[in-house]
Amino acid sequence: MFAAAFWRRLVPRSFAPIVSLSVLNMANDTVNDSAVTLRRHPKYWLDDGSLVVRTQNDLFKVHRTLLHRHSSVLSSLSSDQSQDGGESRSIDGCPVVHVPDDLDVSSADFEALLEHLYHDFPLDPEAPFARVASVLRASSSRQLDFPAIHQLARQRLESLFPTGPQPAFDIENPDDALTLAVDYHVYSIQKALFYTLATHANLDHDEPEEYALLGTSAQGAPTNANPLSRFNLSPTLTTRCQVLLDDLIAHFTPILFTVATAGHMACTDVFAEKWMPLVITPALANNGLCRPLETLQTIMDLDWAAEGLCEECVREKRAEWRDEQRTVWERMDGWLGLEGKV
Repeated sequence: MFAAAFWRRLVPRSFAPIVSLSVLNMANDTVNDSAVTLRRHPKYWLDDGSLVVRTQNDLFKVHRTLLHRHSSVLSSLSSDQSQDGGESRSIDGCPVVHVPDDLDVSSADFEALLEHLYHDFPLDPEAPFARVASVLRASSSRQLDFPAIHQLARQRLESLFPTGPQPAFDIENPDDALTLAVDYHVYSIQKALFYTLATHANLDHDEPEEYALLGTSAQGAPTNANPLSRFNLSPTLTTRCQVLLDDLIAHFTPILFTVATAGHMACTDVFAEKWMPLVITPALANNGLCRPLETLQTIMDLDWAAEGLCEECVREKRAEWRDEQRTVWERMDGWLGLEGKV
């Protein structure tokens, strides 16, 4: 007790934002040769806080009852570490809980979790992906286990991405989102993310025989000696994206290279004349074979009436192409092993 009081008097209050672990250890009558600088969080060092939580090298002085009410993990850590270290493990008269490194809780993620808890930046429908991801990780059962908040974060994550066949969907950081969705078993958004990465990440693939038959090459098809080089994906996810791309091409190649037919002979003749210049050639020039949802949408959006199709055939063919989009989307469940997973 005397040693602890001595060191508390010796360390000036002007050093409040920075606490040296070596000094803290000496104040607790222990010795640690490796001095680690601990930083008091500039925002979440609350004057009326009753618990100091350490994540990595950051200290947060927050309200004990609030965190214990939501997290059994923090409550258990407080109890275990109190029994282990006694009342001497304290800063500003508050008990200190050190979140173990093996829980892999980053200070940035814990800060985002506190911002939601204290209603500074709650997870509302406008919350960006990075904030949702941080709260999802920190609140998960493998980290700090805030069940209600984790469920909300999952709902917010699912709302950020399409769950149906939406072509040309612009997704920021699809690699980070896919890794998160796979790690935390958020199955509903995995197809959109796998599809985006598989079809827009310059993956290598085999050229269909139809290229050779047409006397053309896949100059516009995405090939790259270093697949997914601009994305941060594990080898396992990279392989799954590659396999998905192969499945998409194998499925869509005969559809693209088979001239459409219509219910009326005159309309079928229009397809016979226009399919190559209006459909196949642009698709090969714009990676369309690798992107069936987008290519089908492009085909639907063509002004077929202006090319000579009757109104009835235009309506029927657009319905068929829309059905084919849904077929591709549904088949991805089997290709990705997502059948029966929700």
